[in-house]
Amino acid sequence: MLDGLPSGAATRAAALGAALAARGRVQAVHLVRPGLDPLPGLECLPCPGLQTPLQRLNAGPRLRRVLASQQAVLLAAGALPLPTLSGAAPIALTLHDLRFLEPTSGASAARRLWARHRLRPNLARAARIVAVSRSTADELVARELVPAERIAVVPNAGTPGLQRVEDPARLAAFRRAAGLNRRYALALGPLEPHKQPGFLLTLLPALAGGPAADLALVFAGRAEPGAAQALRRRAAALEIADRVHVLGLLEPPALAAALSGADALLLAGRSEGFSIPLVDAQRLGVPVVAAAAGALPEVAGDGAWLAPPGDAAAFAAALLDALSPSSRRDTRLELARRAAERWSWERSAEQLEQVWLDAARR
Repeated sequence: MLDGLPSGAATRAAALGAALAARGRVQAVHLVRPGLDPLPGLECLPCPGLQTPLQRLNAGPRLRRVLASQQAVLLAAGALPLPTLSGAAPIALTLHDLRFLEPTSGASAARRLWARHRLRPNLARAARIVAVSRSTADELVARELVPAERIAVVPNAGTPGLQRVEDPARLAAFRRAAGLNRRYALALGPLEPHKQPGFLLTLLPALAGGPAADLALVFAGRAEPGAAQALRRRAAALEIADRVHVLGLLEPPALAAALSGADALLLAGRSEGFSIPLVDAQRLGVPVVAAAAGALPEVAGDGAWLAPPGDAAAFAAALLDALSPSSRRDTRLELARRAAERWSWERSAEQLEQVWLDAARR
């Protein structure tokens, strides 16, 4: 089940769907909410009534009919809560992270209340839990939500087809469109509390008076108007409004140019389940400055500048080091390139296929 929005979950669904189709051993039909774009080149089936958590919880009868009509032997779910299928087919649930359990995540009070009291029995409906990182798997076990033997780790990889933009004209065109006339650090992802956009603003004043004093901060990703306005107001209060750019969603060509032209990628979230942009930056030779939290250290390996989450001084120091030419920086960027090579959609598709087949047999 897909949410259909531009997100790591949607990138994973499309990339794994293409890799599974290329393998040709399983047939995957993707259920997509009406009104949302189907995944290019993949078999998609409109499935109404899955938008809200309550609809998904009560979708058992509808999904049983869909499974029967498709002669499906497994439901691969990508969203909570899970419906009751009453033996129609086993469920394999993919979990990206558990940020909705944190009070600062931005999740609604109702969702946090449901998670506190009903998450464990709801997860028990899944025959297998697929975690996108070892970090997420370990957290599930540590919170005593799922036993280790029911969890399989099937990681993400980089954005398919993403290539570094070397053409100066394309880079200049992106800068003009974004109103950029200085160096910039890039924050990719939705403008939501779990990405810590407000914290990232505090880095610019911390760089004042140094060699990166003119650095701009660019936010690219889904941005509700209210969230964008609130961020701009906070930037104005910090007297850095002219150095903060909120671009919203970028089409793939502009996204490639934005990442290729960045001096660094910033990841401040405390509960990232994987972070596809981290791998993208490492592949393109862009320094990554990230919080030492969640799955970020696991995915980055030795190829990132890590800082304690929420420590603005340490984060600013790590960013300054990442921006400063040195042999140490060159070594770390080479380690980053090697770290990015560990992740492959083809290998993950092979692993996921085995998880699905095992769950279907059981």
